[in-house]
Amino acid sequence: MIDSVNKKNKSDNEILKRRIYCNLLYDFYSPLLTERQRKVYETLCFSDLTLSEAADVLGISRQGVYVLVRHIMQKLEGIERELCFAVNTRQLEKRIKELEEENKSLREQLKKSRREEK
Repeated sequence: MIDSVNKKNKSDNEILKRRIYCNLLYDFYSPLLTERQRKVYETLCFSDLTLSEAADVLGISRQGVYVLVRHIMQKLEGIERELCFAVNTRQLEKRIKELEEENKSLREQLKKSRREEK
């Protein structure tokens, strides 16, 4: 799994956040990867395989998988630094949730005030 590449003393929470972030970048920018890069990423991350298991499936060395995944992530993160789609989308989704909660609260207040008027 991709976390094996970056696993150095990270907590489970940090690893989970990293995995979510990597998959978010992949969702946005996978069309900009080569077919081979997509296959490597999907084999390693979506199948939740170890580097050794992915290497066996892909027919390359464990080191080859490691190098490819590092290159893929550098490419995805570089694209994100330039375009910021993932970050902006996260911020918009967060703001939408806040507005939905505010709207829900206002509706409840309106219902309550209408009941009190009667």
